[in-house]
Amino acid sequence: MKKALPAVAIALLVTFSGAAAQAASSFDDLVANLKSPNVRTRLEAAAALGKTRRVEAVTPLAAAIRSEPEARVREEVVKALRDLRDLSAVPALVAAMSDVEPAVREEALGTLVEIYSDRERQGAVGRFLQVFSDEYEGPTGAPFTAVDPSVYRAMAQALRDENKGIREEAAFALGILDGKPVVGDLVQALQDSEPAVRGAAASSIGRIGSTRDGEQLIPLLSDESTSVRTRTLQAIGALRVQQAGPALRAQFEANRKKESAVRILDALSKVGDPAQADLFREVVRDPDPEKKRLAIEGLGRVSDASMVSAFKKDFQRERSDDLRLAYSFALARLGDRDFLDSIVLGLTSSVTGKRCRAYILELGPAILGDLYPYLNDQDAGIRAELCDIIGTMGDASSVTWLEPLVKDPSPKVADRANRAVEHLRRVSGGRS
Repeated sequence: MKKALPAVAIALLVTFSGAAAQAASSFDDLVANLKSPNVRTRLEAAAALGKTRRVEAVTPLAAAIRSEPEARVREEVVKALRDLRDLSAVPALVAAMSDVEPAVREEALGTLVEIYSDRERQGAVGRFLQVFSDEYEGPTGAPFTAVDPSVYRAMAQALRDENKGIREEAAFALGILDGKPVVGDLVQALQDSEPAVRGAAASSIGRIGSTRDGEQLIPLLSDESTSVRTRTLQAIGALRVQQAGPALRAQFEANRKKESAVRILDALSKVGDPAQADLFREVVRDPDPEKKRLAIEGLGRVSDASMVSAFKKDFQRERSDDLRLAYSFALARLGDRDFLDSIVLGLTSSVTGKRCRAYILELGPAILGDLYPYLNDQDAGIRAELCDIIGTMGDASSVTWLEPLVKDPSPKVADRANRAVEHLRRVSGGRS
């Protein structure tokens, strides 16, 4: 015989059932309000559906993208889809990128970047994309999610939008989301009449393009816009466009005494053009420590192993720690791995840490065997930095070295080791 429920239990059950029914009714009412004849009601319904965070809201909102006659409501619908942050909204957002209203197209573009990069925007779309793009040297999309090809196609089409702001934003977005399949469209955008678009395209080509793509940047070294020239220098350096060597040297010679000389020399140092070795030997004697550092790095990239002895002497005579670090990079690049020690130990420095990381990444997978022993370093900061670096340039065999650090006593090291292991397993198809 079943026992009767206590009165209190019955009351609670009725209360919870009523609340659930009311919530469902409220959600259904919001969906219905998307079709209200009142514009204000539709606006409020769209905003409220975004705040529900319910995936079921994607379907009625997506339908509204295609059927809503008012541009301001369509824009609010896109913002609601941004709040929901669900990949099922991607087709609707791609459709919104063809909207007749520029504000809707722009909002859809920014929302797609936010969803795929798992990064929340603050402020205007254009500012968000430019700052986001400039923060990193490579693509920054979420590692777990492949970007739908339709997104790349829509953004490539946006590079030809009548609105110059949207063209610029599309160029930045493709660099952020690793739009290699449409990098040819970015190359075409280098001919855009607007300097901001040319500059954004140059930056993204520097992030996701090939050296051959980078060759198309060389004419922009003489662009009328200072911003375009600056972004082009950065991109050419990042892609190591050796063919740009003569043009960069000509610019350096013409601007030796100007502020731009250091930016030009930085790019020239990175492209690795052996024909510029004589210039680097000359600049090594320059009293400006920044120019001298870049010349040392340049020599490390274009010299051969016969220069090691001479470099060691220069290293021993150099008093500046900053320049000694540059010599360490040059010597490590020329094959003397003993000098890698100074670079690894500098990873945690607030002054040189970023440069040390860049040095190691440039030296590449060939030095992985020399890095693994440092995973046992007593400095947790060094262990953590190396987890990130090895996770970036390692391979399936690196997992064996990283796995013990998943149990590291430092939470920071353990977390970074775990992320690195998971990333390497994904890119290697689970092999380890």
